[in-house]
Amino acid sequence: MENFSEDIFLKSLDVELSLQQKTELENALQNDRQLQKKADQFVKLRTQLQRNEVDSFGPFFAERIINRIKSLKKEIDYQIFFFFKKYQLAVLGVIVALVVLNIFSSDHLTLQSIFGFEEQQVEDLVTIDIYKDLTP
Repeated sequence: MENFSEDIFLKSLDVELSLQQKTELENALQNDRQLQKKADQFVKLRTQLQRNEVDSFGPFFAERIINRIKSLKKEIDYQIFFFFKKYQLAVLGVIVALVVLNIFSSDHLTLQSIFGFEEQQVEDLVTIDIYKDLTP
């Protein structure tokens, strides 16, 4: 009988009950304290669930996220630029020193020799004495 009364109570939350079912439910609630406590719990639970609305991200959520990502990208690019800015002068000095070294180490002044791209013959780089092993 308790399950039947509980079912009637749950049904009463959604639809209008017939007169006979209403009287049965009222009698069951008056006579059974445990059923009355369950009914109160169901009512509390139902009101809490109805109160909790579906969370919405609001209008233009995707656009706001994309704009935030773009602004973060700009900020990161800015930070990277200024991180390496303090090394720019030192790197420029090293490059100038290497170019000057190439100019002084080369025999003639051409664009290829300045940047270290001059062609060199294999014979100039490696000396091979072929006859060394043949002589007694």
